[in-house]
Amino acid sequence: MVLITAAAFAASTFDYLIAGGGTAGLTLAARLSENPNINVGVIEAGVDRSNDPKVLTPGLATSMWGDGEYDWGFETVGQTNGRVVAHPRGKVLGGSSAINLNLWTHASQRDIDDWGALGNKGWSWAELLPYYKKSENFLTASEVSAQQEDVSFVNPSCHGESGPVQNKFPPFYSDFYNDWSPTFKNLNLGVRDDPKCGLGLGGATTLVTFDETNARSYAGNTYYTQSANRPNLKILTNALVSKINFQPFRTANADLIAYGVDFTSEGKTYAVNATKEVLITAGTFQSPQLLELSGIGSSAILKKYGVPVLYDNPAVGENLQDHVLVPLSFEAAPGESTQEDFRNLTLVQQALELYATQRTGPFASSTPTAYLSYAQLLTLLLPGQRPPLPRRPTTHISNGKNQADDKQAQLTLDKLYRSDEAAAQMLFIPGGTTPSDVSNTSIFLQTDAPGHYFTLFGVLEHPFSRGSVHVSSPAITDKPAVDPRYLSHPLDLIIMATIALAMQKVAQTAPLSARLAGGGTVLQQPGFPKEGLG
Repeated sequence: MVLITAAAFAASTFDYLIAGGGTAGLTLAARLSENPNINVGVIEAGVDRSNDPKVLTPGLATSMWGDGEYDWGFETVGQTNGRVVAHPRGKVLGGSSAINLNLWTHASQRDIDDWGALGNKGWSWAELLPYYKKSENFLTASEVSAQQEDVSFVNPSCHGESGPVQNKFPPFYSDFYNDWSPTFKNLNLGVRDDPKCGLGLGGATTLVTFDETNARSYAGNTYYTQSANRPNLKILTNALVSKINFQPFRTANADLIAYGVDFTSEGKTYAVNATKEVLITAGTFQSPQLLELSGIGSSAILKKYGVPVLYDNPAVGENLQDHVLVPLSFEAAPGESTQEDFRNLTLVQQALELYATQRTGPFASSTPTAYLSYAQLLTLLLPGQRPPLPRRPTTHISNGKNQADDKQAQLTLDKLYRSDEAAAQMLFIPGGTTPSDVSNTSIFLQTDAPGHYFTLFGVLEHPFSRGSVHVSSPAITDKPAVDPRYLSHPLDLIIMATIALAMQKVAQTAPLSARLAGGGTVLQQPGFPKEGLG
């Protein structure tokens, strides 16, 4: 990367301009600049933190959430129950790949094929898999991982070995982690295929984006650092794109052609141009915000905020889908080690020192996952039976606004009724939660309740509810209005209730149940119903 000032960047000539230096933006920049005859410019609001211990230490991920130095701090508008839900997003070079929980997972084969079925040419599992593999450098399961965890499900043909992003199995496993896979095997829900092949249901250890030193491997220290010295790539950090500029004198039937962007840096506004394309990679929330503030979107919304309408497209910012989750926090059995141990700062320091010197310990751990179909969830609740799926609805499955929304809802419903497609994801943290504070991520994933706890999370994989992201003012510096409309579709509520019941069954199954008070029937107090579980 050529270090550059905002004024020098604005005076440069680029073939491609990329608005947003997150995961997608840096990937595009690295790939485009492989051709030395192509000049690429990237504008990123955050800064380079590729040497920051908070970013590089996997166990410190949540310490960045809610911190404005790392996190945009987005949150939803009030949902049906009035709750505002926090949405951490990385405000650094590398985007959210710098602050996430390092889990390296893929969508299912059918998920990707469904994108193509919606009319998106070139989107299929067969067409995408080579690029999945091109991005990956899978570090073969280490001896310690193979000894502690069953990783026999790995299928090398679905993994890349020479891509920029390194991933591996974690080097450290808690007792809870070690009991995860055996618990699901005892429920006849052990993993049978490699999830990276797009086919894996069941509970298993999960790959994480750790490099060979067990530090975070992410877009900022892979795609960025591996292309940083190319003279045809310029990256400007600490600068915010505020508007896309389009060619003037457009006739009624002519296409809009972007030729550049406006951006701000240190209180000054600049304009910079591209001879070929302007690429918008500002993320799920800010990409539609930028389009709308540039005059592309619903005319009703743009006029409300005084934005001149260049192209009336009511689809911009619509069809937001988000995976709602529910936590269940259980009291741990006496003597179990959980993150509540870290209330003792001496133990925190010891764990940090263990990571710094030996690259292992709690700060080099992660969480396993389990993907379960709706049929598997029902079997958990009715063991020994072959429970029929609920009657398939024939109407009112879509709360969308057009035929495309209806087709998307139908494909989602098809997955729900397939025994080989996940309806739910389960994972855990070895500690308690404060579910009443979902608007504050620094509080949500911990508890002040005395004692030691273990939390299962159930995630809705394919929500039917659809929401939106739209501008909230004419200023790019004001956060957009994010409205996922959680559980607004009745099917989502039914599925989530089923997931919550299935989580209780998992907690009450050996060997995990032996690590929980009352065999997995005692919920954290305060925070959950006092009567516990039977």
